[in-house]
Amino acid sequence: MFILDDLKLKLHSYFSQKFISQLQKNFEEIYLAYYKFDKDFRNHLTTDSSAHTSSQIDHTTRKGNKVKLSNHENYQDELIEHLVLGHNGDGIQELRASHVSMDAQSFDSLHERLYHDFLNESNAREELRADLTKKIQRVVNVDDFGGDPTGQKDSTKAFQDALGNGNVQVTMSGGTYLTTGIKMPNNTRLVGQGKDITTIKFMDITPAENIGITNLKMSGNAENISLESFSFNGNKFRQNGTLQPSGGSRSSNIRFAGVTNGYIYNVKSYDALLHCIDVTYANDDYYYQGDGIRVPSTLESRHIHIDNCEVYGHGDDGITTHHSRYLTITNCYAHHPTIGKGNNNGIEVDDGSQFVFLDGNRTQGNFGGVEIKAHAPTSAAAGVFVSNHLSIGDLRSYNIRHIGHHRAKTDKRSLTAYNVALNNCTALYPIYNGTYPGSSARALVISGYTNVSVNNFTAIGNSDFNKIDGGKTDDKMPVIAVQFMAENVIFNNITVKGFTTAGKDIEFIGGGNRGQRFILNNVNIYNSSNKVGIASGGGIYDLKITNANLKGNGSGNGIQLINNRTIINGVTADNYSNAAVIAGEKYSVVPTVAKGGASIASTGSAATAETSAVIASTGGSRAYSTRSYVLGSGQKSIAYGSRSSIMNSLQSETQKGGHTQMVINSRNVKAPGNYHIVGGYSDKGSASTSNIKWDLSSYSGDLTLSGKLKQDSADIAELFESQNGLAINLGTIVTLDGDKIRKAQPSDVPIGVISGTAALVANEKTFHHKDRFLKNEYGVTVTNRKQVEFTDDEGNISYEWRDVPVENPDYDPKQDYVSRSDRPEWNTVGLLGQIYTNVEKDVIAGDYINGRAGIGYKDNVNGKGRVMKITSEYTEQRGCAIALVLWGAK
Repeated sequence: MFILDDLKLKLHSYFSQKFISQLQKNFEEIYLAYYKFDKDFRNHLTTDSSAHTSSQIDHTTRKGNKVKLSNHENYQDELIEHLVLGHNGDGIQELRASHVSMDAQSFDSLHERLYHDFLNESNAREELRADLTKKIQRVVNVDDFGGDPTGQKDSTKAFQDALGNGNVQVTMSGGTYLTTGIKMPNNTRLVGQGKDITTIKFMDITPAENIGITNLKMSGNAENISLESFSFNGNKFRQNGTLQPSGGSRSSNIRFAGVTNGYIYNVKSYDALLHCIDVTYANDDYYYQGDGIRVPSTLESRHIHIDNCEVYGHGDDGITTHHSRYLTITNCYAHHPTIGKGNNNGIEVDDGSQFVFLDGNRTQGNFGGVEIKAHAPTSAAAGVFVSNHLSIGDLRSYNIRHIGHHRAKTDKRSLTAYNVALNNCTALYPIYNGTYPGSSARALVISGYTNVSVNNFTAIGNSDFNKIDGGKTDDKMPVIAVQFMAENVIFNNITVKGFTTAGKDIEFIGGGNRGQRFILNNVNIYNSSNKVGIASGGGIYDLKITNANLKGNGSGNGIQLINNRTIINGVTADNYSNAAVIAGEKYSVVPTVAKGGASIASTGSAATAETSAVIASTGGSRAYSTRSYVLGSGQKSIAYGSRSSIMNSLQSETQKGGHTQMVINSRNVKAPGNYHIVGGYSDKGSASTSNIKWDLSSYSGDLTLSGKLKQDSADIAELFESQNGLAINLGTIVTLDGDKIRKAQPSDVPIGVISGTAALVANEKTFHHKDRFLKNEYGVTVTNRKQVEFTDDEGNISYEWRDVPVENPDYDPKQDYVSRSDRPEWNTVGLLGQIYTNVEKDVIAGDYINGRAGIGYKDNVNGKGRVMKITSEYTEQRGCAIALVLWGAK
């Protein structure tokens, strides 16, 4: 195959990323072709044993004649042959058997036969040598190409020659190799003798922008590259420590850029100006073209596995990924970056990374142990799955965020920050460690991401948690925080212990940048924050807290919620000052709080609105509106309208578009309208207002009955004010003196008796002052007819006319009011019916009586009350007897 057969002779018709990739690939092929040609030419000049055939070489004779070397040699062969046989052909003849070659060919002379056998043997030997060389060159050692494992000479060219055009495994000896950078062709392995046994080190003269080991092809066509069992020393403090990272992914120790099928096994990478290991797309610069815009997929790195690697001394991140997918990082240890450089993460899954799997890794002493993130002007990492991770002493053990997409007023919501799972992860002693001045510690923080699942998470801390920059402390910090427009976050099986100086163990931060839709399930908090176990801020309306054991240190609040919109179930909180503080109310026991339409102990029935309920109901019963419910009902009992209900009824309903309705203990009853409580019955037809048997109007206070009003008590009474402003004893016969009452005398006409057994009491003025509303000259309350607007759950507006009482402008609602029956000067006077009455000693059953000093005396001529029976005999102490007397009947 011609070495340039892979050139793209017809490029893509549009100037696009594909066109650029094709053009770049062509340059790579041309470079490789030239490199091979140059290498072959140098070998031709110096080392090739068979440079040309005799037919390709011209020969000049001693006489100056030009002849092909092959013809001249053939002529010489003939001369030699005739010299052996004699010029007449009659010389001594060799034995004919000696003229037969080893491959059974017959020759005219021994010379020809020997030369033939020699050439056969020589050619066979060369073929075997070439085959052996080819096999040997599948695995080569860089030392054979001039590599120096003593660390005295530059081995960069030796690595280049050993790697060649690829398809080779290059091994390294124990020792240190100096280089300014190694570029890996396709289908290559670079294998050392082990960590710290084989070390590759940047030379002191290496420019800052150089990359230690990277792929040769940068068109997105790099593939099948493996780095194994060595250390790489980035020598970051070379040149007197003056070097700084050069931008993009430059200045990294090890980088895969647009590699498919890449492997980094058992490698230690340390002291990098930028990253110890970087997996990115095929470009030296990072990609900042906007959230939701990805690099062309042909440029991404794919199917990369990093295993059993150790990184430390990183200037930025230990292991990082960008704009790549299908990456696996396992059993790695990323620790102790160079302090003071800022956002130093142990393992960072960064801009545009997708479907990244981390398992069994450890981080220590970083800013972020694991950071899953993106910068503002690019797509976020998504589809990231972290399992069995251990963070030790990282400032923020696990940090999930999309920078620049956090603040509701100024930032756009992230288009790409989705789908992260943390499983079986541990945060040990997160603490301020100086990596990021001005920052504060967290075990876990989630910002700007949607669909985050955290399972089996353990955070263990101590009293140093509250330390911040400059030796100061901050006692308000949460251990676990969910903030900045995060959505759909689920925590399951969470343990927090020992963070005694934390402000809160778990906080869902509210306010203008709050997130939404959170679940916190199966939580153990033990001897941790002295202030708050679980907290949520203002505007958090969809948090669910279920199955939690919270044990405090004798102070603070187990649960602290700004509002009462959180669902709470199965939560216990002990050894706190308050088990819970919810919307300002303190609880000694954490309450159970349920939200949403609830269908409880019901069959074939449903509550469809968010704040509706169907309880113990059957037969297709429904609660359709917010704040509506059906209780203990059946046969398609339906509650329409806000604040409306059906209770203990069959086939009954409230009005659509209405509100404030109730049907109780009924069958086939329909509510007549707003502010009515009704009951009734019919065993025929459908629900109807015509089946109502009683109606209580909450608006007017009217009670309407179609049946009897029955009472144990007997008399009908009215409240009157006493003349002296004092209470009058029960059983006293009274008379009017103006508009007030006093004890009746023989000359008075009695109006009634002070009663304690009234069945009906009028003139009570129970709820407000008698002059609250204006009255006309007949004592009727003055009203204005007004149209009142009501908006239902669907936003439909309806109107109704109401007679609204006109309030007295002099009325003061702040003035305390006591109902008349609770004031001593107002007395209940029985006017009609059977009333217990005080009578004189000689009164007997059947007598008529009038009053003397309020006590009934016998007056069978003009008496107003008829004695039915004596119920208590006369006593000196009481000074009267007591009789049951019928008043108001002739």
